Amino acid sequence: MKKQLKLNLRKNFTVIIALSIFTQAIIAQTTANEIMDEQALITVHAEDAFLPSILAILAKESGYNIVTDPNVNRQDKVSIHLDEVPINEAINLVVRAVGLSYEKVGNSYLIAESKKLKEEVGVTSHVITLKYAAAMDVKNLLQDISDQVQVDIPGNKLLVNASPKKIAEIINVVKAIDVPAIQIMLETRLIEVAADGEEQLGLDWSKVSSYSTILAENGVPLEEGAGSRVPDDQTLGQLPATMGFDRLSELTKKDKTGILPKYFSRQLTAFELTLDMLLRSNKAEVLADSRLTTINGREANIKLVDIVPYILSSGGVGGQVQVQKEEVGIKLNILPTVNTDGYITVKVEPEVSTIFEFIGPDANIPRVKSRISSTTIRVKDGQSIIIGGLLSNDKKQTTYKVPILHKLPWIGKLFTSKGTIERKTDLVIQITPKIIVDAYTGISKSSDVSSYETYVNEKYLSGSKSDTGNDKNDEKNNQSDSSQGQGD
Repeated sequence: MKKQLKLNLRKNFTVIIALSIFTQAIIAQTTANEIMDEQALITVHAEDAFLPSILAILAKESGYNIVTDPNVNRQDKVSIHLDEVPINEAINLVVRAVGLSYEKVGNSYLIAESKKLKEEVGVTSHVITLKYAAAMDVKNLLQDISDQVQVDIPGNKLLVNASPKKIAEIINVVKAIDVPAIQIMLETRLIEVAADGEEQLGLDWSKVSSYSTILAENGVPLEEGAGSRVPDDQTLGQLPATMGFDRLSELTKKDKTGILPKYFSRQLTAFELTLDMLLRSNKAEVLADSRLTTINGREANIKLVDIVPYILSSGGVGGQVQVQKEEVGIKLNILPTVNTDGYITVKVEPEVSTIFEFIGPDANIPRVKSRISSTTIRVKDGQSIIIGGLLSNDKKQTTYKVPILHKLPWIGKLFTSKGTIERKTDLVIQITPKIIVDAYTGISKSSDVSSYETYVNEKYLSGSKSDTGNDKNDEKNNQSDSSQGQGD
């Protein structure tokens, strides 16, 4: 296929050029079926013609879109004499004759300076090494930005194939994502309480968990007025000064080491006191007392289970035998999420399962009874969550025997008896989430915490020196008083 075209463009030749939104000049545009074969030959002769005029003719005859960068000098002139050359070669020669570069994108040619063209559409490779985030997770987040991202899982790296402009955009996004995650320590206790013990003591776990009274040997006061030395947000009421209660030891005094103030002391909450009472009376048992550390937004799990195997047979001659397993016990899933204000949202899903009975032809398949609960709560850093009400009613067959006599022949059965023991229990779960403070936490302290720290530092730590000076002044005053007394 050969197309002959002879042109003689003069200085007075003008071409109307439309500008695109991208601030580029669209010289010409045709439909896909009008696009000629790149191997089609074209003959062009032009003398001292403007570059846009030449490009307009090439676009019209080739059927390709030709787009130029707005920074391209439209006053550039070119003389061209081409006989029977392919269209793509003609475009290449014209563009390079004026010191520009081009890139073919689909059915269009983009013409611009080499540097600008490389930034916009040039493809280069770049490796991004991640410090904290998982490479696969970051790739999934970058899908809407670029699909040319590959993952090196062993090295936790990303390989990006894109233009320099796109790579710079991806790097900025990765910097915002690849930061140390907040760590949360979960202090967890699973306590099994006998139901009869709760009834005898009249316990209501919902009320116990709502009380935040602190009994302290040396509590830190928030106010110097009459009343309790327990902080206001941790007490149920104020003790009148007229009741004759003596105040606790002065908090500003140092201990025997001369270092720590005496207000550092153990504190017991209402829940701790109740639990201690149940444990001492053998009405409760601590099943687990663990400390888990997890990443913000990642689930932590605790399992206290027994694995019960049982056999399933397909029957018949040559039947297959399969060994199945059933997990029976306590499962606890905890999902903590730290908010920007320092509060922690905790999703707790406890599951308690027991074997109710054995069924099947051989009575070997366990029938499991489960109790599942799910709750989500928002608490302060260090505040405890108490979940109760997972009741269980276990029955156990027991044989009672009279020592020695139950072994007598024929009459030994008279000294034995069978009975059923029914045991009701309540599973109480205590979870205390605490944010682990490190070089990066990603959250700001609440105003209550900050003001409390400022109060303690100003009143008790920074004021220790002034207190020492006051003590010396008091000693001098006492000495002067005693000397005056002697003189009298």
